[in-house]
Amino acid sequence: MSYALKICAVSMYLAGAVAFADESALYGEVNLLSGYSESEEWIGEKGRMLKNSVGFEWYGNFSDDFGDFLTADLQARLSYDSSADAEDEWAVEIHNAWLEYKLGLGRNLRLGHFSPAFGLESSLDTHGTLFQTLAGQDIGFKKDWGIGYRGILGGFDYQVAAQLGSGMGIEQDDGSFLVSGRMGSPQADSFQYGLSLLYGEVLMGKQARIFPRPDMGEKATFKRRAGVDAQFLHGSLAYKGELTLGRNEANDVVGALVQLDYTVPSHQEFGVGLQGRVWSDDPSDNDAAASEVGIRALYKVSRDLVLRLGLFQDVQRPGDGEEVRIFVQLYYFGKAL
Repeated sequence: MSYALKICAVSMYLAGAVAFADESALYGEVNLLSGYSESEEWIGEKGRMLKNSVGFEWYGNFSDDFGDFLTADLQARLSYDSSADAEDEWAVEIHNAWLEYKLGLGRNLRLGHFSPAFGLESSLDTHGTLFQTLAGQDIGFKKDWGIGYRGILGGFDYQVAAQLGSGMGIEQDDGSFLVSGRMGSPQADSFQYGLSLLYGEVLMGKQARIFPRPDMGEKATFKRRAGVDAQFLHGSLAYKGELTLGRNEANDVVGALVQLDYTVPSHQEFGVGLQGRVWSDDPSDNDAAASEVGIRALYKVSRDLVLRLGLFQDVQRPGDGEEVRIFVQLYYFGKAL
């Protein structure tokens, strides 16, 4: 099936969900981002995952005489990448695009484009934030096409997923696939923790987009991972952390992230955050590690509008060239209908 036909099939699938939902809500999104670094000077994106964009999110519920049985979510945006060639500057991105069937007793079956069942990203929404998890470096993307299942086992929640291993692009080349699983404490707990496993042949796309067709390369990367993650909420403080170990092909990899967020109790529209992260494709070589410290301040202008300022300092970078990057972000996400 051609790539264009795949997009049409997915579009019809999602359009049907939008048309027949019993209850729905539509939200608008605008992300304005400007940054500066010594090497690149003025930049309009922070890595592949966060760019200047405008988009929407549609959320719907389906019900019958016995209550809700199906939930749907579609989140898409038109993005602009100032660092790309002229023909690649504008792109359509699809983030959430799933249907979830409620099977009863805490059991849910999900189909579409969603986060793999691995690490912090599976339980966080980092769609429009300056601080990102390790997913981009670790897996290569934050969401993938496939099928997932969530359930309860004793006092723990668990989820598993089988996906294409291609991220945003609807591809399955060079035997690509991705299977993942996570078991952890319930998300309602103030202290959450989890253990994750991941295995697959992953296509490392050069662009995070669905249209124009992304360049997926010719060879999938064999990835194996084990990870632990934790979150703890204590008053105005929120702690997050994750550690991942594994291999890309025959090469060892390791990554770690710690994050602390603080909301000013007397003025909850103000908040600050600190994040440290390290990643290495060869733990035996100290010069191969990349590490960074980030500081972020935010001000909630209104319920729907947030202003963020972020400063990111390289502690170590392969090949040297450590530098400081500064970002200013204005992010709007509000109900349209």
